[in-house]
Amino acid sequence: MEIIIQKSKNGENTAIADGHFLHSNYAPVKEAQRFVENLTLPFIPKIIILLEPALSYAADFLRSRFPNIKLGVIRYQKDFEEYNSKFDFVFNYFESTNFEARLERRLNEEQLLSTLFFSWPASSQIFKDTENQVWKDIKAALERSKTLLITRQYFEKKWLLNSFNFIANIKHTVNLQNKINKDLLIIASGPSLKPFINYIQENQNKFFIICLSSAISVCFNYNIKPDLYMTTDGGFWAGEHLKKLYKTNIPVAMPAEAFCSKNLLCKLRVLPLIYDDGISRELTEVSGVTYQNAVRNGTVSGTALLFAIEHSQKNIYMCGLDMANQKGFQHTQPNELETNSAISDCRIKTKETRLARSELTTGSLDIYKNWFISNQYNLNQRKVLRLIENDDRKNSLGWIQDINLKEFKQLSQNLSDTKDNIFTDTSYTFDSVKIKDFITQNSNNQNWKHQLFPLDYVSLSHNNENLEMQNKIETEWKNLLKKISGIVNENI
Repeated sequence: MEIIIQKSKNGENTAIADGHFLHSNYAPVKEAQRFVENLTLPFIPKIIILLEPALSYAADFLRSRFPNIKLGVIRYQKDFEEYNSKFDFVFNYFESTNFEARLERRLNEEQLLSTLFFSWPASSQIFKDTENQVWKDIKAALERSKTLLITRQYFEKKWLLNSFNFIANIKHTVNLQNKINKDLLIIASGPSLKPFINYIQENQNKFFIICLSSAISVCFNYNIKPDLYMTTDGGFWAGEHLKKLYKTNIPVAMPAEAFCSKNLLCKLRVLPLIYDDGISRELTEVSGVTYQNAVRNGTVSGTALLFAIEHSQKNIYMCGLDMANQKGFQHTQPNELETNSAISDCRIKTKETRLARSELTTGSLDIYKNWFISNQYNLNQRKVLRLIENDDRKNSLGWIQDINLKEFKQLSQNLSDTKDNIFTDTSYTFDSVKIKDFITQNSNNQNWKHQLFPLDYVSLSHNNENLEMQNKIETEWKNLLKKISGIVNENI
């Protein structure tokens, strides 16, 4: 589209796109002033984003009317880039596809739900097709942000209780002091694991093996002994996968937020992980536990990959990482959750019907898959390789190279099959007095409340006089404090 910038009747610059004025041809600055004065805001936002404001006259008036609000812009045309300095951040819609994902990477859920978007009136007519698609992307991002905040608000409370349960009940901790100097194999539980099981079982000493929680039953069944188990899921049902660990002395890496029953925590050798944010980090640090840094991720396989990149020196193989729904079982068998579900199978509610439902995608796998594709890391000559047979290679993870069983055998045939113990046992004693003081000091911590009730706080930002919401938050917070105190007092 041809853009022409010329003088308006009063001498100010105006812009024309394919013969249509993007600003007034008489008084473009005055037009922008009226536009901002006439804006009706349903709430006071933290961010205002303008959709292609062309010469950006409106930005100055927005700064004047809302001095404490950040300004962003979505550009449809490259021709107006020289006017971007008026904004705090810029989205160039014309640069590439998947604008929705770029929007979500730049602004988190709370920021998006605290943002108001406004179209420059002339642009919404002149760039009609682009405008419609942009609004569709914005709507989709806002809907997903609300869903994520609902999920977070539900799990944040569970993570908080899990964290105090973790600190109060772990007895045996270990530390990883040196880099892992072996090829590293991460075992997930997708169906693509099955063709590799026998070779892994026969050659397991060639690798440092991290077994993810859903694959624990598979490793036990096939006599594969990992060097480390890893779990990160905070939900109760994730704990079903861990039951077999009563029979092992192999360390288990987990953050405080992960669910694990107190009886099992007392028996496990735990490698505590700590994320770079959240209440669990503060609690883990103040408790005196020796920990390893980890990165929060929507899936344990993502956290495991980043852990492997940080702590190993050689190639990293990932097995059972399908990232796509399959026909039939969604996990290599045996699987603890499948075993539990099968108990309820009967003539009316058949296994076939249950498995058919599990084949339907929910979209979460696409999110995880896009994370693996988008997050490429510099490994300094090392490689990340996914073990997957030829028929499934169409489900590519981009920079992560797919190899089949034959190629895996060739790459691993000369690896050393000696195992070294690289874990050091560390001492930890639960100090209930210190933790009680920590709770008391934070009994009215607004940052904690904000983290635990993110959706409610977004609602409050839209209406800070909502007394019903304020009372709801305070009631739920007091109930949480009682539960936390109960966990601590139980372990004195």
